Amino acid sequence: MRVDLVFTSGMKTVRDYHRKTVVVIDVLRASSTIITALANGCLDLLAVAEPGDAAVIRRQIGEGCLTGGERNGLKIPGFDLGNSPLEYTAERVAGKRIIICTSNGTKALGEARNADELLIAAFLNAEKTSQYLREKEDVVLFCAGSDGEPGLEDLLCAGMLIEHLVTEGEGQLTDAARIGLLTYRQLLAGRSSELAKVLYESDHTRYLASIGFAEDIDYCAQVDLLPYLVRVKDGRIIKEQEWA
Repeated sequence: MRVDLVFTSGMKTVRDYHRKTVVVIDVLRASSTIITALANGCLDLLAVAEPGDAAVIRRQIGEGCLTGGERNGLKIPGFDLGNSPLEYTAERVAGKRIIICTSNGTKALGEARNADELLIAAFLNAEKTSQYLREKEDVVLFCAGSDGEPGLEDLLCAGMLIEHLVTEGEGQLTDAARIGLLTYRQLLAGRSSELAKVLYESDHTRYLASIGFAEDIDYCAQVDLLPYLVRVKDGRIIKEQEWA
């Protein structure tokens, strides 16, 4: 197995992901929100880059469709939901389709659209995702980052996935992947119970807390809470039971 890591969007071209298994990681909060929505009965999600795209698709789908997303961490005006996973309760999303548009996560999904397989991970489903990756030959962990800058929270999650993978055998790690693994081992290994505290070393975490989303950080810091494999198939974001 060869494992590479991308620190943030914009570092590679669409072609670079061809014939690879790519895992998009946006811990705070797109990945965590998507996983939560699916766990709570959402039928599927469609990721778009711009709010205008979401409006067009919603008109095409009609009833049974919600829009969710953010700009600068706050709900997009006119959208049904923001980007807090705590909003995506079963009462709100069960049986619904959701069009999601975020500043970083959906952008990364668009950049990785040429991958042979495209998965979505966060701390919430880290072990389930790593179990699936163990049989893959060429894996790219794509950290969404924040506005083109690396995000510590995404790097730590990628490092956790790599730790799971290297304990199962001899993986070939790129230098970027080694940086992710070493960061995880330095800051988080053996301290999973303190994950939320460690995440506060991230600029983006502190920003979200400052605009009222501290509860989101505690929620997103729960390791393996929602053990679902989440992937993009034919443009739809779905969870494992729908395709296995």
